[in-house]
Amino acid sequence: MSQAPRLFLILDDEESIRQSIAAFMEDEGYRVFQAESSEEALEIIRRHPIDDAVVDIRLPGQDGNSFMLEAIKIRPKIKFVVHTGSADYIPPKAIQALGVTLDKVLIKPASDLNLICNALKR
Repeated sequence: MSQAPRLFLILDDEESIRQSIAAFMEDEGYRVFQAESSEEALEIIRRHPIDDAVVDIRLPGQDGNSFMLEAIKIRPKIKFVVHTGSADYIPPKAIQALGVTLDKVLIKPASDLNLICNALKR
């Protein structure tokens, strides 16, 4: 009997980034959900037991840091990887407390999407 696929959320306001990560993660066996805003992503998390998420930081409306702080209240075991265009991004202490250390911050576009899978395993 095969186990159920892990549920994966991509939060990014750039459709091309979402599509490329989604295709890759589906090939890795994940069931993938996509959101272009924090508000949309929080609604997905309320409806589905998301296991893992890749999160952009600069978003319209609520930013990625605020999203992660809200999401953890809904899904306390969710794991995050940050995928940002901000080369100087350092996770604030509140985000580091969620397990998002520098080894889970990728600068986009990630040259190798395996980096996302590897960061989730750490």
